[in-house]
Amino acid sequence: MAMRTGNSWRVGFLAAVERGALAEAIAVLDAEKTGHAGTPRQAVKLEAVKVMQGHLGDSNPALYDAAMEFARSESEGAQEVGLVLLGTMFAHDPPAVTETILRLADSGNWEVREWAASALRRVISDNFEAIYPTVREWVEHSSPNVRRAAAVASAWAAGSCSEAACRLLLDALAPLLEDDDPYVRKNLGAYAVGDSFLKAQPELVAAWLGQASSHPRAQWNVAMALSAAEAAKHFGLLSELLRQLAADDRTTVRRAVYRAVLNLMKRIPEEVGSLVEGWKDDPVRRHVYDHVKKKVGEGGG
Repeated sequence: MAMRTGNSWRVGFLAAVERGALAEAIAVLDAEKTGHAGTPRQAVKLEAVKVMQGHLGDSNPALYDAAMEFARSESEGAQEVGLVLLGTMFAHDPPAVTETILRLADSGNWEVREWAASALRRVISDNFEAIYPTVREWVEHSSPNVRRAAAVASAWAAGSCSEAACRLLLDALAPLLEDDDPYVRKNLGAYAVGDSFLKAQPELVAAWLGQASSHPRAQWNVAMALSAAEAAKHFGLLSELLRQLAADDRTTVRRAVYRAVLNLMKRIPEEVGSLVEGWKDDPVRRHVYDHVKKKVGEGGG
């Protein structure tokens, strides 16, 4: 399919929106699909949002109806545009907005799932008390896509939430520490907790990680959080936690501890190196010393 150049698509899109021909507007948008993602470029989708807001008015019933039509269409690009709009329009119809985000959070398209999580993030930031029960429900959802959306949306919202709200979000996510689904695992410890929550509320997160269950997957997630780049900035809060993890003899946890220590060594070598050196004669932590020494000797492995 031939792509239009520049913003020429915008003319046809605006004309369709002005006429209320939303199906035609969606067709114009779909003509901008890229071969890589199968949806228009992000800049095109965000420009489409601006066009709709500019013509229909920001946060009014007409824009809400249009957002719903886009989100309920078969076009994945239109779904993403609808999600951006709905993230700011939760109050128009909380049950309908929630249901729509839920449905798209479980999309077969990974990109749509990302935009759904982003829409939920906006709702959490702007309507915390109203949406918090939903976050708790999604954590227990049968679909790993939805559970993962709850985790990353909460993490993305952490920077704009109060400490009290972050505490509640972390408490809601606690069951996911034991979740063994690969999609949830990949996005929880190192990413949601280590990169986002730890940056927003380091003392709170350090305490929360210290209270994690003894389940091997939970302790794996704790170690993975310590492997994130953000952990090096708060090592004073986390060093005791790392010391405790280093004594865990379960293979799953040990592998995550090795990763955490090696990543921390790259960023704060003197602090971590000194800690690990002290484990040379520690019978339960010597394995970490040996592993790090071997990897550093190989060039950082």
